[in-house]
Amino acid sequence: MEFILDLIYIYVIIFSFYFFVLAIKSLNSKRLMREKQGAPLIEPETLCVILYVHNQHEALTNMLKMLFSQNYPVQNFIIHVILDNCNDHSEDIIPVDTNIRVLNLNDGVTVGKSQAISILLESIREDKFIKSYVFVDVDRYIEKDFLTNVNAALNSSPVITGQTVIIDNENMNFSEKMVFTYTKYMNKFIRKSRALLKLSDKVDGNLFAIRKDFVEQVDALDIKDINAELKYSILLSSIGYPCLYVPYVKAYVKPYNYKIEKPSLSYRLKLFKQCFKSLFSFKFKFIEHILSLVAPSALVISFLSVFYLYVSYKFYFMFNFIIVFAIFSVLLLSFAISIVKSEMYAGDFWYLMLYPIYSIGHIISNFPPCRFVRKYFFKSSDKKNVQKYTVKVLATNGKSNIPCKLDFISENGLAMVVFSFKKKKFKSSKQIRIIEALNELTTKLNDYGFQLKICYCCEYFQSLIDGSQNMIKGTCNYEFKGRNMQEELQTFIWNSCSACLVKKTISIIEDIRLNQRKQ
Repeated sequence: MEFILDLIYIYVIIFSFYFFVLAIKSLNSKRLMREKQGAPLIEPETLCVILYVHNQHEALTNMLKMLFSQNYPVQNFIIHVILDNCNDHSEDIIPVDTNIRVLNLNDGVTVGKSQAISILLESIREDKFIKSYVFVDVDRYIEKDFLTNVNAALNSSPVITGQTVIIDNENMNFSEKMVFTYTKYMNKFIRKSRALLKLSDKVDGNLFAIRKDFVEQVDALDIKDINAELKYSILLSSIGYPCLYVPYVKAYVKPYNYKIEKPSLSYRLKLFKQCFKSLFSFKFKFIEHILSLVAPSALVISFLSVFYLYVSYKFYFMFNFIIVFAIFSVLLLSFAISIVKSEMYAGDFWYLMLYPIYSIGHIISNFPPCRFVRKYFFKSSDKKNVQKYTVKVLATNGKSNIPCKLDFISENGLAMVVFSFKKKKFKSSKQIRIIEALNELTTKLNDYGFQLKICYCCEYFQSLIDGSQNMIKGTCNYEFKGRNMQEELQTFIWNSCSACLVKKTISIIEDIRLNQRKQ
């Protein structure tokens, strides 16, 4: 028991030190001010602004007006509007003979934001003039320098996310004011301080920008939900290109159009478990991003600090009372600085203090007993999002081909691949992407003398960059008899082929790095 208490307090010390570093860094934000002032001096590149619309006629009208009022050169940006099964005549308000392109998905089925964006990116990936993609929700409001600031921020980092500011706070109800205060605190202090330290931030699919060549290099773009955005952010950190928060890239939103979304605790713990081995690497920013998955809330750290003050005063503890009190004082000082730097009003303080309780209510509602009550008494579905696809493939032991099967499994966004042959089974661990799970599995099979004869493992296979995260498509470059090499032959990563020339297994991250060196 004493050992556990010691470990928990070391956890408190680490967080207190982290919070203190953020507080000290927040005292000097001149770098961000200089970047904003210098934004108009950065050479403008061609930006592709992507707007996803589903029956938002009025919001689309307002957003188009704001985009055409930008002080950014009109010849340096193009607008792509995705109309996803709209039946409110949104297409009628789009002016002709402008730099607006429309993708009208009107097959009678709403495909959703993520899939619609993947379709669009696939259709424009050959456009050599586009340098970056800019994503902003159509119900946001932007200022005249929005694109100028985005262009400047992308000059420093290939992936950036901006600040969403809630407006019209005078007419908010009690819960909306708590959300407003918490969002303001996070933007003005936590996220801004992390930006000054150039630490990773989570991709916000409602407001972010990414360089086009970087999407092609990473072969992924996944913003379908809050958990996918977190997973994608971890992926970017793992290859050394974290998503950076840029506070001067702003969008404004009314409170009724804004909702705080947080990845579930269970999902964050799954990701932490998946990335735990990487804690022993030497990539500091990636390690910090992984540890942030298990960062405590302010309320938890406050209770723990008070508890350890009592323990160290009354009982024997590994740290004496003076040290515990000193660390507690540092935490209080850091919190005081954070309140000042987040520009809080006197009344806002109490909303901020109450927000953790509001947040804990949401966490408790996801506990198993609460989920059970929702499922059986309120008929609320809480099933795991599991998808499975099975294919028959060929493997070789060096002497003959062996028929076997592969199961591609996706559970709550994490991918796993299972190899089955008679009673033998080999499986990968849960990975962020299918290709990484497949890489892990092929390495295991090689250790046992098996090699998969599928397209993904073949020297003639080349991944097809389509903006999707899992990259299940590719092209075959094998010149078989009668083939016209001018025609592109598409295939899937799991397809078997008798002409398969098995390539050396290499991690996807290392593959990206090798491509960078070649470039």
